[in-house]
Amino acid sequence: MDCSKFKEYCIDGDINDLAYELLDKVMDHFRSCSKCSDAALADILEKEGVTVGDYPCVHMAQYAEFHCEEHPDPKDCHDATIQYDEVFDEYSIPHGDGISQMTINNCPWCGTKLPDSKRDLWFDTLESIGYDDPRNQEIPEKYKSKLWRKNS
Repeated sequence: MDCSKFKEYCIDGDINDLAYELLDKVMDHFRSCSKCSDAALADILEKEGVTVGDYPCVHMAQYAEFHCEEHPDPKDCHDATIQYDEVFDEYSIPHGDGISQMTINNCPWCGTKLPDSKRDLWFDTLESIGYDDPRNQEIPEKYKSKLWRKNS
Protein backbone atom coordinates (compact mmCIF):
# COMPACT_ATOMS: atom_id res chain seq x y z
CA MET A 1 0.00 0.00 0.00
CA ASP A 2 1.30 3.45 -0.80
CA CYS A 3 0.98 6.56 1.38
CA SER A 4 -1.79 8.14 -0.69
CA LYS A 5 -3.98 5.03 -0.33
CA PHE A 6 -3.22 4.92 3.40
CA LYS A 7 -4.34 8.54 3.72
CA GLU A 8 -7.48 7.82 1.71
CA TYR A 9 -8.46 4.87 3.91
CA CYS A 10 -7.17 5.86 7.33
CA ILE A 11 -7.21 9.64 7.56
CA ASP A 12 -9.82 10.80 5.04
CA GLY A 13 -12.06 7.75 5.39
CA ASP A 14 -13.38 5.65 8.27
CA ILE A 15 -11.04 2.81 9.10
CA ASN A 16 -13.93 1.00 10.79
CA ASP A 17 -15.65 0.59 7.41
CA LEU A 18 -12.78 -1.37 5.84
CA ALA A 19 -12.95 -5.06 5.02
CA TYR A 20 -10.61 -7.21 7.09
CA GLU A 21 -8.11 -7.82 4.26
CA LEU A 22 -7.86 -4.13 3.44
CA LEU A 23 -7.63 -3.21 7.12
CA ASP A 24 -4.73 -5.65 7.43
CA LYS A 25 -2.89 -3.86 4.59
CA VAL A 26 -3.62 -0.44 6.11
CA MET A 27 -2.23 -1.60 9.47
CA ASP A 28 0.86 -3.11 7.83
CA HIS A 29 1.52 0.25 6.19
CA PHE A 30 0.84 2.07 9.47
CA ARG A 31 3.49 -0.06 11.23
CA SER A 32 6.07 0.29 8.46
CA CYS A 33 5.75 3.97 7.51
CA SER A 34 6.58 6.47 10.24
CA LYS A 35 5.39 9.36 8.06
CA CYS A 36 1.92 7.86 7.79
CA SER A 37 1.72 6.71 11.41
CA ASP A 38 2.70 10.23 12.50
CA ALA A 39 0.05 11.71 10.14
CA ALA A 40 -2.60 9.39 11.59
CA LEU A 41 -1.62 10.38 15.14
CA ALA A 42 -1.70 14.07 14.19
CA ASP A 43 -5.17 13.59 12.71
CA ILE A 44 -6.44 11.99 15.93
CA LEU A 45 -4.92 14.73 18.09
CA GLU A 46 -6.31 17.52 15.90
CA LYS A 47 -9.78 15.95 16.10
CA GLU A 48 -9.38 16.03 19.90
CA GLY A 49 -8.66 19.76 19.73
CA VAL A 50 -4.87 19.65 20.02
CA THR A 51 -2.98 22.10 17.81
CA VAL A 52 -0.11 19.80 16.85
CA GLY A 53 1.79 22.68 15.25
CA ASP A 54 2.24 24.23 18.71
CA TYR A 55 4.69 21.43 19.56
CA PRO A 56 8.06 20.39 18.14
CA CYS A 57 6.61 17.12 16.79
CA VAL A 58 3.47 15.02 16.90
CA HIS A 59 4.91 12.77 19.63
CA MET A 60 5.56 15.65 22.01
CA ALA A 61 2.06 16.98 21.27
CA GLN A 62 0.65 13.60 22.24
CA TYR A 63 2.49 13.47 25.55
CA ALA A 64 2.21 17.15 26.45
CA GLU A 65 -1.55 16.89 25.99
CA PHE A 66 -1.90 13.56 27.80
CA HIS A 67 -4.43 13.70 30.63
CA CYS A 68 -5.39 10.80 32.86
CA GLU A 69 -8.79 10.89 34.53
CA GLU A 70 -7.56 8.58 37.29
CA HIS A 71 -4.41 10.61 38.04
CA PRO A 72 -4.87 14.40 37.75
CA ASP A 73 -1.17 14.90 38.55
CA PRO A 74 0.89 13.31 35.73
CA LYS A 75 3.61 12.46 38.26
CA ASP A 76 1.22 9.89 39.75
CA CYS A 77 0.44 8.20 36.42
CA HIS A 78 2.60 5.42 35.02
CA ASP A 79 1.12 6.06 31.56
CA ALA A 80 2.69 9.54 31.45
CA THR A 81 5.81 8.44 29.57
CA ILE A 82 6.92 11.98 28.78
CA GLN A 83 6.09 14.96 30.95
CA TYR A 84 5.92 18.52 29.73
CA ASP A 85 6.53 21.52 31.98
CA GLU A 86 4.92 24.49 30.23
CA VAL A 87 6.52 27.02 32.60
CA PHE A 88 10.05 25.99 31.61
CA ASP A 89 9.12 24.62 28.14
CA GLU A 90 10.86 21.37 29.11
CA TYR A 91 10.17 17.77 28.23
CA SER A 92 11.32 15.03 30.59
CA ILE A 93 11.13 11.35 31.32
CA PRO A 94 10.03 10.48 34.87
CA HIS A 95 12.11 7.83 36.58
CA GLY A 96 12.88 6.22 39.90
CA ASP A 97 10.90 7.62 42.79
CA GLY A 98 8.10 9.24 40.79
CA ILE A 99 9.49 12.71 41.53
CA SER A 100 12.81 12.63 39.70
CA GLN A 101 12.86 13.44 36.01
CA MET A 102 15.46 13.42 33.28
CA THR A 103 15.15 16.39 30.92
CA ILE A 104 15.42 15.38 27.27
CA ASN A 105 16.69 17.41 24.32
CA ASN A 106 15.31 15.34 21.44
CA CYS A 107 12.15 13.36 20.81
CA PRO A 108 12.85 9.68 21.61
CA TRP A 109 10.70 8.57 18.65
CA CYS A 110 11.71 10.83 15.76
CA GLY A 111 14.79 12.69 16.98
CA THR A 112 13.29 16.17 16.57
CA LYS A 113 15.25 18.79 18.51
CA LEU A 114 13.17 20.00 21.44
CA PRO A 115 13.20 23.64 22.58
CA ASP A 116 15.93 24.81 24.91
CA SER A 117 14.79 24.91 28.53
CA LYS A 118 13.59 28.28 29.76
CA ARG A 119 14.35 27.36 33.41
CA ASP A 120 17.36 29.69 33.80
CA LEU A 121 15.52 32.50 32.01
CA TRP A 122 12.53 32.05 34.35
CA PHE A 123 14.71 32.37 37.45
CA ASP A 124 16.66 35.30 35.94
CA THR A 125 13.46 37.09 34.96
CA LEU A 126 11.92 36.71 38.39
CA GLU A 127 15.14 37.77 40.07
CA SER A 128 15.21 40.91 37.90
CA ILE A 129 11.81 41.94 39.28
CA GLY A 130 12.70 41.24 42.91
CA TYR A 131 12.03 37.56 43.56
CA ASP A 132 15.19 35.92 44.86
CA ASP A 133 13.52 32.65 45.96
CA PRO A 134 10.54 32.12 43.63
CA ARG A 135 9.95 28.53 44.75
CA ASN A 136 9.17 29.80 48.24
CA GLN A 137 7.69 33.21 47.44
CA GLU A 138 4.28 34.16 46.12
CA ILE A 139 5.04 35.13 42.54
CA PRO A 140 2.75 36.81 39.97
CA GLU A 141 0.22 34.39 38.46
CA LYS A 142 1.57 34.72 34.90
CA TYR A 143 4.87 33.10 36.02
CA LYS A 144 3.01 29.92 36.99
CA SER A 145 2.24 29.03 33.35
CA LYS A 146 3.61 29.62 29.87
CA LEU A 147 2.11 33.11 29.87
CA TRP A 148 5.34 34.66 31.14
CA ARG A 149 7.10 33.48 27.96
CA LYS A 150 4.32 34.67 25.67
CA ASN A 151 4.21 38.18 27.16
CA SER A 152 7.91 38.78 27.87
